[in-house]
Amino acid sequence: MQPNPPAPHTATVDKTGVHVTTAAGKSRTYSGGEVMTLTQVIDLAEGAATLCQSSTDTCLELVDESTQLAADCDVLIAEITEKGVGANLIGKCEHLKEQLSLQAAAARKLHDQIQGGEEACRTASANAEVRHGGIFRAVADSPLIKPAERDFYNAR
Repeated sequence: MQPNPPAPHTATVDKTGVHVTTAAGKSRTYSGGEVMTLTQVIDLAEGAATLCQSSTDTCLELVDESTQLAADCDVLIAEITEKGVGANLIGKCEHLKEQLSLQAAAARKLHDQIQGGEEACRTASANAEVRHGGIFRAVADSPLIKPAERDFYNAR
């Protein structure tokens, strides 16, 4: 079941705060600090998505490296077998290859899980932008320096 898409809020600004009306018709007044918190939450979600993306890239690198090392183990096992020596060494190489395969599978699974988290963070950020964009525009378009903080004006 798909959730309903976010509905944008409308807002006006005066000396007492940012007056917000939801799509459902409910009204509320936000302080400058609350408006700043909204922007920080949106920025935090986007930052978390970027961190997730970096982590998934690292997981893929680990998958590639583990796969390559497992292939190197195969070559080493073949060379040892060809020389007819080192039965214990062959066993250790086979164990190492098995562990590298498990590591690659775990890294792949972690990649998939983090990728889901990245998608969730990006969706949350985009939905918040849609829902609260009217608030930000009302504050940014306001001739007042309050209730928004100067950093808010500079950030948007």
